[in-house]
Amino acid sequence: PQAVPVRIVQLPVRPDVPRFDVGGPVIASDLAVVSSSQFGFIAFDWRTATLAWTKPAGVRVAPPVAVSDPVAGDAVALVGDCTAPIDVPEGHDLLGCLRLVTLAGSDRAYIAIHGASATVRAFVTAPGLQDMWIDGEHAIRWRRGDQAVVVDLVSGIATPTSAKPPPVRVTYKDRTWDIERTEERIIARLVTATGSTEAWTTKHPYTALLGAVWLPEHSPMIRVTRVGPWGGIPEVNLLDIDATGSLHGQAAFPVPGISVLGSGISRFGDVALAVRLDKSIQRDFIAGYAANALMMWVYPLPVVPRADPVGVAIAPDAVVVFHDGDTVTILPELSAPPTAAGGGRPASEIPTP
Repeated sequence: PQAVPVRIVQLPVRPDVPRFDVGGPVIASDLAVVSSSQFGFIAFDWRTATLAWTKPAGVRVAPPVAVSDPVAGDAVALVGDCTAPIDVPEGHDLLGCLRLVTLAGSDRAYIAIHGASATVRAFVTAPGLQDMWIDGEHAIRWRRGDQAVVVDLVSGIATPTSAKPPPVRVTYKDRTWDIERTEERIIARLVTATGSTEAWTTKHPYTALLGAVWLPEHSPMIRVTRVGPWGGIPEVNLLDIDATGSLHGQAAFPVPGISVLGSGISRFGDVALAVRLDKSIQRDFIAGYAANALMMWVYPLPVVPRADPVGVAIAPDAVVVFHDGDTVTILPELSAPPTAAGGGRPASEIPTP
């Protein structure tokens, strides 16, 4: 079925500024936060579409990321070009500025991100799309193209690190697996007190590793996508593989498409994919799947040339899509009906963050 948007939000932009970067949305409680070179950072209530707060940034911005501190409380880390000149130690390069903002919109900190020139110069000059992840308790990992740095949230010091995304960690009963994707396969490593050992691998490559799926009365699975031709027709497949290494799995009904522009996954495994239909670069759509792999709806995006990635996030009762640099579309939730297998009941396990 085709989804009907709950609401569509037009964001204020500066058309005189080139759209170098877009990022988000990230969900933090009732807020969705997005970034763009044309407006800096905007936070709004995804339930009501009410503007909560805005924060300025320079021309380059990174995707926002939600951070949690047991003492200071939840906040959002905003990284972008500094809004004013800032001095850094001699021999260091300035990468940008980090603003920690509470959910109420108050600035908790505003610090320069800098690192030794010899170690961060490759990151400073790297082209490509950006990503941001939590890295430990007091740091974030910032990737740009094929380079990445770890940024300390207190000092702002940046040091080089691996550009690989963090693994999907699954804890089930008394065992824990770290699962990652390479160009050749999916690899699961069993984590123990003394290290980790390879537990299982797939025989085939996959396009993306999305996260974990938790269904009642089932062991956890990992959700992956594979883009490729079937009978000469390009399609996008959504597949689930048992995280423990058994042969249990499930597959969703495939959709036509040549690539995935963005994706979001909930804590239980509900997924929304932004799919590029063909080489026209202007026919794209959102496909929403429940945790049990049932396709819930599709939603065609406006038919316009679209060079930017499409941001997708799963909120508790909605899907939030940031597209075309100035539009947020709120789409219906992805819960499967109670009569569907695995639907209508809470998950039996909660994944380790």
